[in-house]
Amino acid sequence: PLEDVICVWFFLGGVLSVMYRGFARFIRGKAFSFLFLFVSILFIGYLSFRLGALFEYFTSCQIHALLLFIACVIFGYMLFYANSGKAEKRTYKLYSICSVALCFALNMAVCFLLFDFIKIFVPFETVGFYVIPAIVAVCLSIYGFVHAKRVQLKTYRVQMVHCNKKIRLALLSDIHFGTFIDKKQLRKIIDTVNNSNCDYVMIAGDTFDVDAFWHCNLAELSAELQKLRPHQKTYAALGNHDPQSVNPKIIDFFQAAHIDLLVDEAVETQDFTIIGRDDITTNPGRKALSNILCKTHSDKPIIVIDHNPVGIDESVQNKVDLVLCGHTHQGQFFPVTLFTKWSYGKRGFYGCYKTNHTTSIVSSGAGFFQMPMRTGTNSEVVLIDLEAH
Repeated sequence: PLEDVICVWFFLGGVLSVMYRGFARFIRGKAFSFLFLFVSILFIGYLSFRLGALFEYFTSCQIHALLLFIACVIFGYMLFYANSGKAEKRTYKLYSICSVALCFALNMAVCFLLFDFIKIFVPFETVGFYVIPAIVAVCLSIYGFVHAKRVQLKTYRVQMVHCNKKIRLALLSDIHFGTFIDKKQLRKIIDTVNNSNCDYVMIAGDTFDVDAFWHCNLAELSAELQKLRPHQKTYAALGNHDPQSVNPKIIDFFQAAHIDLLVDEAVETQDFTIIGRDDITTNPGRKALSNILCKTHSDKPIIVIDHNPVGIDESVQNKVDLVLCGHTHQGQFFPVTLFTKWSYGKRGFYGCYKTNHTTSIVSSGAGFFQMPMRTGTNSEVVLIDLEAH
């Protein structure tokens, strides 16, 4: 049966994660993308079969083929949209609707699969019982939509050498403005930051959602970001969903928002040397951190803003004091949380870790993208209270 095939794929993934040392690189590579596509097709067939059987049980109408066709059209459209080379994509509103539908579909498939697993131990014959996981999936999706909109505070205390007073940083990452994060939600994020009484705001990339820079109201967004009120200043780095750093329009945007955008460069403040890295995904040939550091001449603590946590190792090697990252969303929702943790490892997945001299913090993000729900993770603003060592 198809559900047995899917169970086998999950089992093999778990075995590989334990046995194959290069599994993290494998997940981030192209081979996994093809594997993911294949498993997604299996899920589409499985979900169409289960929903069709349930619908037939209550109505005596066979719609398996119709459901499969609809699912394939939606999934195919989303793949085409995501991989289109066009900067401005005119059907982004339709894409948003399909993303919401995909949330329900994913939760439905997972709940059906778990129900099939339970059926191994508690056998039953009536197809009508599958209405239970269907209802659970709908409730789980609604919870995920509502929960994603809640902005929570996550606080860490970090001791730092050469830090001669208490300083509070607010870390924002992965706002993803432009699709599901609108002006109202952005204001909620900004109010959370302003109420925290922070000294500096650090934005660790992905201010914009996928290609949203080209269709959102930039003047309106920059006016909202101007409302950030740290005691000192706001600094930002770019992420993989932001326009590339070679685009002068993104530089102009952050200037209009009164935010210092750092692209492989360092700036010295009264308290720190702050370095903003260009995103490694969009610019694999970015400057080496050592080349940036050699141009700095200060004994002040060094803070690196680097969107992708794969750069943490380089910060550790160069003995920076604090590196701030985002990108992973902590997986955002189950079961993506599992693959994300396997891909980036415990330190790069989420949280605060000390490695030798360097403290690294990875945020789950203030916003969300592609599928507007969170289950098992939070939309968060991270507060970092720095204290003398």
